[in-house]
Amino acid sequence: MANSGLAQYSNVTLVLAILVYGLAMVAYAFDFAFTKRAARAAVAPATAPSKAESPALVGAGADRAGLSFAADPGDPSELADLSEQDAGPAGGGPGDSVTIPTYLAGEQPRWPTGTWLRTAFGLTCFGLLLQISSITARGIDEHRVPWGNMYEFIAAITCAAVLILTLAAIKFRAYYMGLFVLLPVVVALAVDVVVIYTPAGQLVPALQSYWIAIHVTAMIIAIGMYIFGAVVTVLYLISARVERRVAAGTARGGGIMSQLPGAAALDRLSYRSILFAFPAWTFAIIAGAIWADHAWGRYWGWDPKETWSFITWLVYAAFLHARATAGWRGKRAAVIHLVGFACLLFNLVGVNLWITGLHSYAGLPG
Repeated sequence: MANSGLAQYSNVTLVLAILVYGLAMVAYAFDFAFTKRAARAAVAPATAPSKAESPALVGAGADRAGLSFAADPGDPSELADLSEQDAGPAGGGPGDSVTIPTYLAGEQPRWPTGTWLRTAFGLTCFGLLLQISSITARGIDEHRVPWGNMYEFIAAITCAAVLILTLAAIKFRAYYMGLFVLLPVVVALAVDVVVIYTPAGQLVPALQSYWIAIHVTAMIIAIGMYIFGAVVTVLYLISARVERRVAAGTARGGGIMSQLPGAAALDRLSYRSILFAFPAWTFAIIAGAIWADHAWGRYWGWDPKETWSFITWLVYAAFLHARATAGWRGKRAAVIHLVGFACLLFNLVGVNLWITGLHSYAGLPG
C-alpha cells in the first residue's frame, strides 16, 4: 500500500527541483553575460604570426590555441597547452582575437568564483539534493527501487546527469557546462512530470527481482554519463566551427563561445565521459542478459530493447575503437559519438512508443 504522504512529497520536491534548476540556468547565463574574469574572457591584441610559426597553423587541424586534434587524449601535457593564446587571423587588429580560458589547465580554483557562478552552482547542488530526496521518498513509498517505469526512469537518468555535471565541474573545473547540461535536463523533467507521470505503485511481476537494482542502476549511471558526453560533443562541434571561422578571418571572436575552453579541451572531456560510460553500459547489458535468463529462460532473444541496447553498444565501441586505433579525433569521432547517442535515445523513447516487446511494461502510461 502506497503512503500518499510520501508520494505527494516526492511529487512536490521533483517540481521544486525543476524550478531550482531553472533558476540555476538563469544564474549560469548571467555569469556568461556579466562576469568578466581575465582567465575566462580576456582579450589580447592580435599579432601576425611569423613565417616560422605559419606552417604550424596551416593544415594541422589546429584549434584556436594552435593545438592539434591529433594529440593523445590521455596525454596530461595537453592540459598545459590550454593557456591564453591569441587566435586572431594574421594581421588582425585589436579586438579581433579571442583567448583560451584555462579551465582544465589546473590554474583555475577548484571551487567556483564570482557571485553568479557560485550562485548557479549552489542552486545546481540544491536542486540535485531535492531530486535525490524526491526519488528516495518515492522508493520508500513503494518499498522498492524507484525506477520501474518510464516516469521514474527519466527522473533517475536526469538525476544521474546532474550528478555527473557536479562531479565534472569540481574535478575538471567544468562549471561552464552547467547551463548546457541543465537545459535538456529541465526539458526532460518537465515532459516527465506533465506527460509521463505515473502514480506510485507496485512493480509488475516480471520486474519483481533484485536484478532491477543491478541492471537498471547500471543503465542509469551509464546514460547519465552519455547525456553529459553528448552535450559536451555538441559544444565541441560548435566551438571547432567558430575557431575555424575566426582563424580564417570570417568571424570575430567573442560571445559565449569565447568563454569556453578550446575545442581540443571539449573533445577530451567528451572522450573521458565515454571512457567511464561504456564499461557501465557493457555491465548493464550483461546483467540484463542474466536477468533475462532468470525471467524468461534465455539470455538473449533479440527483443527490441535488447537489440537497440546492443546497437548502441556497437556504435560507442566503434567510437572508442576509432579513437584508439585509427587515431580519429575531431569531427569524425564526434559524429560517431552523436550517432551512438541517437541510438540510445531511440532505445529509450522510440522503442517504448512505437515497438512492442517484452519490455513494453516499462513504457509510457496508458
